[in-house]
Formats: sequence, structure tokens, C-alpha cells
Amino acid sequence: MRLPFSGHAMLMLATCGACLPGATARAAPAPVWQSASGPASQSAAETVQGKLVIGPQGTLHVATTSGEVVITSRDASILHTLQDPRMNGREVRLEGKAGNSPGDTRSMDVAHLFTVHDGKLFRLRFYCHVCNIPATEPGPCVCCQRWTDLEEIPLSQVTDDMVLVP
Repeated sequence: MRLPFSGHAMLMLATCGACLPGATARAAPAPVWQSASGPASQSAAETVQGKLVIGPQGTLHVATTSGEVVITSRDASILHTLQDPRMNGREVRLEGKAGNSPGDTRSMDVAHLFTVHDGKLFRLRFYCHVCNIPATEPGPCVCCQRWTDLEEIPLSQVTDDMVLVP
């Protein structure tokens, strides 16, 4: 008997398990940043808000009322988004783990990124309007290779099925 799909597809279906009879689908846990009142506050997470500045050689910091905070991120999508020239000078709210850089400079390892307009929070995504394909970091569309647009989506309009920068 010849199947209408490859053996590779069969392997993927079998290992997934969700499509098998009697399998129960489990709901994915809600993202850490999402709660009824806005971004979640974790005991270990801290928040920094201010103007993003992209310095020479791509160094990142946020200018706050209490001084500058050096910015890093272990998440490539967040790091590439923060390094995008379109982000330079924007007011941002960053959530993550605070620390100290060499020279006793305040620093933060960013886990979640928001932009701020008139006190309201926005989530970010990159989007190709030609192909209708979202992305989590800047760059060319995976389909047509046109550069993706930076979109800011009000936090109140974010849905669970949207592809967004973490």
C-alpha cells in the first residue's frame, strides 16, 4: 500500500502523539509576561524603563532617570530586536534579571521587551505584509526576502496565537 505522504511525515505524526486516538491535548502554559493586569511581576524579575540607546559597535543601554543600565539578553530574538536601528531612541520597558557589569555599572539580562507610548505598553513583532508572515526578529521575510516591518501591538490587543518578540 502506498501512503500519500513520506515516511518522514509518518514519523513526525507518530512522535507527536496528539493525533493518536485517545490522546488528550494539554493547554500550553500562559506566557510569563501575560496576566490580567499586564506584565507579570516575578520575584526574581526586575523592570527597567527608559530610552533605548544603541551605542558604537552595537552596545546597548537604557537611559533612565536614575542613570544608565547596560542591556544584554540570552534570547537571540530580543537581542536582535534591541540592536535593530529602528529601535534606537524608543522608550522601552524591559523585564529581566538585574545585575552589575564590570566597573560596577548596572546591567540587565532582558527576558521580555515592550515599547511604551503615552504610558501604554506595546508588544513587538516583525511582519511581511506581502506574504502575511510574522517573525520574532528583524530580517528578510522567509518567503519573498523583503525586509520585514516593525509592528507595535497594544498589549490590550495581543492574543495567544500571535507571533511576537518575547
